[in-house]
Amino acid sequence: MKFKSSSDWVKPGGVILIFLMMACGLSSNFNPTPTPSPSSPPIAPLTPTPTTIGVGVPEEKVSPTVSRCDGLNGELEMQVLVGPAEAVGLEPFAVGEIPFSVVSEGEGYTVQGGGAISYQEVLEKDWGTYTVKLDMESTIEGECGGNDGSEELNITIEMSGEQMVEVRAEGFQGDYPWTGAQELNLSLPLEDGAIAKGEGWAFVLHLNK
Repeated sequence: MKFKSSSDWVKPGGVILIFLMMACGLSSNFNPTPTPSPSSPPIAPLTPTPTTIGVGVPEEKVSPTVSRCDGLNGELEMQVLVGPAEAVGLEPFAVGEIPFSVVSEGEGYTVQGGGAISYQEVLEKDWGTYTVKLDMESTIEGECGGNDGSEELNITIEMSGEQMVEVRAEGFQGDYPWTGAQELNLSLPLEDGAIAKGEGWAFVLHLNK
């Protein structure tokens, strides 16, 4: 019978010993990634919050409103009662136009103008004639102003003139002169056809468009 030598027995044992040593070495170096517990909530990824940068809105430019007084011009129709003419049934009113214009001065508007009226009427009867004459000069001074859309004329009108009544009849001749002056303060809305009137006079505003 043939026996195995001791070296032959060692080989299988040596292989087992080497395997065990390798296993121990792997166990000491093995470090697997831990598995999170099912009970732990998932970690949501961080989302950056967008930052809104305000954009300035440019202010709307408002054009200044131009007053209706600017560059205005027109006429005042003047009607003056002529007493001696009315007394005998003649046309009772002397009528004329007083042109005016508005001039810009600084932040205000000045009104200036003037004009004249001339009147003559004759009453003819069997006994003779009755003649009335009137010549009058007028000036306008004042201001134009007010809020937009409600402008008005605030003016002073100075009137002065001469009147003559002539009576001619058979064997009679009479002349009755008169001179006088009057000052009126008026406020007229800036509307075509606006009227201001008092005892013995009236003014109608006419605007040039």
